[in-house]
Amino acid sequence: MEEIKIPHNPNCKSKSHDKHLCYIVSQGAHVSNVGKYKELVKDAEFVCLYCGRLAKDLDSLCVPERL
Repeated sequence: MEEIKIPHNPNCKSKSHDKHLCYIVSQGAHVSNVGKYKELVKDAEFVCLYCGRLAKDLDSLCVPERL
C-alpha cells in the first residue's frame, strides 16, 4: 500500500509553524528524531483539521480541534 503524503500547510499564518507536526514531518524529523516526535503525539488530545495528525498539545497543529 502506497503511503499518502500530505505536505505541510503553506497557508498556516502561525509564527510557530515550524513547531507544527505537518512541518516537522515534511522535514523528516519524525524519522531523525523519533523520541521528540513521540513526545508530541503520545496521549494525543487534539486532531488537525488540515492534515489529520494527532497531537498532545494544540500548539503542535495548524487547525486543532479537541478529540
